[in-house]
Amino acid sequence: MEPEQWLALRKRICEMCPGFGSVTTTFDGPRVMGTYSPSGFVTAQAQLHYDALAPDGHIRDDVQSDRHVSSVKHVPVSERLGNIASSREWYGDAEYRETPAYKTFFEPAGFGHWTTLCFAVNGNRTAVLTFSEVDSEDAHPDQLRLKHILELISPHVVRGARIARALYMAKEAAETYKGFLDGIALPLIIVDAEGLLQVANAAGQKLIDRSVLMHHAPSGLISLVDDTDNGLFRRALREAKTESDPRGLVVDYGNHPASICVAPFHPTMMTNLKTEMDVFGQSQLFAVFFGTKGNSPINSDLLQDVFQLTRREADVCSALVAGQSPAQIAETQGRAEKTIRNQIQSVHDKIGVTSTRELAEALSVFRTVGAMFDSNDPHLFGAQKLPSP
Repeated sequence: MEPEQWLALRKRICEMCPGFGSVTTTFDGPRVMGTYSPSGFVTAQAQLHYDALAPDGHIRDDVQSDRHVSSVKHVPVSERLGNIASSREWYGDAEYRETPAYKTFFEPAGFGHWTTLCFAVNGNRTAVLTFSEVDSEDAHPDQLRLKHILELISPHVVRGARIARALYMAKEAAETYKGFLDGIALPLIIVDAEGLLQVANAAGQKLIDRSVLMHHAPSGLISLVDDTDNGLFRRALREAKTESDPRGLVVDYGNHPASICVAPFHPTMMTNLKTEMDVFGQSQLFAVFFGTKGNSPINSDLLQDVFQLTRREADVCSALVAGQSPAQIAETQGRAEKTIRNQIQSVHDKIGVTSTRELAEALSVFRTVGAMFDSNDPHLFGAQKLPSP
């Protein structure tokens, strides 16, 4: 839940159970870490006491009763999420009024006994919704009614916490993978078995945005623009799924062919929580790399996508890596050699190299896609035909 939703929940429970005030309390084992975000205080005395103790919005203290410490220690961590506890389970009224927690927090605020619902657990740390009885003759708190409502809510709190944890881990994993993938120079996208886009690195996203080689539908489906190429891409996905090993194809893209590698992708879970495995373990993912086959010139469009080169700079870069001199490039392209040399310097600056040798080494990664496969393998880079219907 968002903070506003928790506030609304606490407020609604206090409306349904008059005579209670509510706060959120966090613990590290039995130690109180803090009390946050007051909501539903029904006495000015409680609000004034809270404001005096919590000028920055929360209270921090280590005061805990021995009975409460003992009870917390005996609740297994696995059972704390959704657990409901009450000071009335451990103390009579007279005994409770002698506890340090009551004297320090509850009595000055005008509260008596409390009831809690644990809604978050991380190791020994927990967070609970605390509902405290207003300690006055005019208040008639119904603790049994409150407990009944919390018992109805508890299973939903458990499910909601697990879903929130899974979504948080999904977000963390996506950000981690995105950062890792952006460090890869090759354009790379991650899709599921149906071809639905999951994530792309920076170069892969540029390839998608240009919509020259592939199309990204509003549904999230990735497809190659050319129907024949797309049929081969779908077949590569099916075979990679069935055989659990990489597949490849060669497609026309701009001035030179481009190689595409489809390989099973197995992200490692950050933890082994059952809820996270339930979420992540259901979908088979595939990494789709884009590069160059064998000794073919590096595709200029890929160079533009990865290094943000202009069309002219990409053509010069591809020719330079293919072994042409500045003079040969100038003659082939019908341009001045000085202009070519200026563009070579711009290419060096954008790619972060200082010589043609360093440039060739930096761009060798594009050939790794084609080098993964045997160019004589008819299932990969050999003769390709669409499967019969």
